[in-house]
Amino acid sequence: MKHSLGNETLTIYLEGEVNSANAVDVEKEIGQIISQNSFKSLVLDLEDLTYLSSAGIRIVICLKQDYGDVSMVKASEEIYSIFYMVGLHKMMKIDKQS
Repeated sequence: MKHSLGNETLTIYLEGEVNSANAVDVEKEIGQIISQNSFKSLVLDLEDLTYLSSAGIRIVICLKQDYGDVSMVKASEEIYSIFYMVGLHKMMKIDKQS
């Protein structure tokens, strides 16, 4: 999983699918990236994310609870609509792909 750090912002680039089959591994990899970096805000870049199940939504909610300043960028219309339906747009900033 790719990531970058700049201006005290850690950006993690999610790609492919996050579903019940791989959510534990995705969460573990995100945890390793987070533990190896010092940051004040966390950004999830969703440009290359094609599918997100409820297991993936749980990961996002846990990140928000644990780190506070969490936002998402480049969400596809489909992914954004999932977040909107479950009310995550009220909890954090979510930008759609342009």
